Amino acid sequence: MQIGSMPMMPQGASPRDQVANTLNAQVEAGDITSEDQDAMMAALDAIHTERMEAGRPEPGGTPPSREEMQASFESMLSDQVEAGTLDQDQADHLAEMFEEGELGRPPKPGLGSGQGGAAQELLSAILSQLQSGSTYDGSGEQSGEVASLLADYTV
Repeated sequence: MQIGSMPMMPQGASPRDQVANTLNAQVEAGDITSEDQDAMMAALDAIHTERMEAGRPEPGGTPPSREEMQASFESMLSDQVEAGTLDQDQADHLAEMFEEGELGRPPKPGLGSGQGGAAQELLSAILSQLQSGSTYDGSGEQSGEVASLLADYTV
């Protein structure tokens, strides 16, 4: 099959649209008001603009930990409260949504159970095996350890 003949994948909703849809559902459920939604979207837009103006982090740097990202986001929310874009309850609601992965940044893989945890365990086992020495024997054949890890992996 030629690449040109492959069907196009439908475009998914943007992260902003996903957040808007989540907040819409919360309005419909009566969890927040439409005024809360408007204020939260305005604050998120302001935070996004601020981050884009700050530029990308330098390549090769260590990515921030989940805790550092949460603290940074909460600091930006505090700035929005001080600017009057949000009230404290709205900021707390957004911080909780961020912590739960509802603002477009999924929870870190491998922390829970299920496929993410199993895949993380497999990758850790393979990395450990690779770091412990050669995975090939003297004849150039792959030793069975890594191959058996892959063969035994089930989703």
